[in-house]
Amino acid sequence: MTSFQVRQGVPGIWKEVKNLSSNDIPIAQLIRTRRRSLALEVRPDGALIVRAPYFVTDSVIQKFVRRNREWIDRVYQRTRQQSELSPPKKFIEGEKFLYLGQEYPLHIAGEIDGKLLFEDQFLLSARYLPKARKLFDRWYREEAFSILTQRCQFYVPQMGVHYQRIKLSNAKHRWGSCNPKGNLCFNWRLVMAPLEMVDYVVVHELAHLKELNHSARFWAIVEKVFPNHHSAKKWLKENQSRLFGSP
Repeated sequence: MTSFQVRQGVPGIWKEVKNLSSNDIPIAQLIRTRRRSLALEVRPDGALIVRAPYFVTDSVIQKFVRRNREWIDRVYQRTRQQSELSPPKKFIEGEKFLYLGQEYPLHIAGEIDGKLLFEDQFLLSARYLPKARKLFDRWYREEAFSILTQRCQFYVPQMGVHYQRIKLSNAKHRWGSCNPKGNLCFNWRLVMAPLEMVDYVVVHELAHLKELNHSARFWAIVEKVFPNHHSAKKWLKENQSRLFGSP
């Protein structure tokens, strides 16, 4: 579950590439692995990532980037527009914050029983306003762990699987992952999305406990439990920048 990507299989000879760029298209990161295809990724912040096999030459990579320039420009403009819709939070009175798909206003309170509370609105103690970002980050992470644990426990019996542990991540381009040991990792920002989207990611990762791939068998498992996975995946893709731009 990554941001916008395009890939293509290629032949070639291995050659190390440093500070690679193509026709003024800056490549923020070149990642070489044992993969067999070239892939381009435009992350929510607009950074262009190139994933390539060890054996591919710099000239092949440059041609691949140039050939996909229109696609890169189109996706970059889309992510830029989305980021403009989600400017950095200022933590001021009345500002809206996402939680399970709904926006709730922030109220700066004089005296409250705590630092940051949620009661159909966010209540932040004026005394702790300088630490607002840190407090929101902690609150979202705690809520995410609680909700994701509950949703995993809800779906585990239905899917007949067992996981080892749940961890949270702050990845910029992935909603969840599952490793061969049965450990699940979820992006804490999922708690900003509607519960249906949270459930999709949970089912997606639990399905990997049976099929650690994206084969037809894998999608059949997801389909059986979560038939609406196509629209959920589309929603997360379209709202990715909005969620990553908050808080």
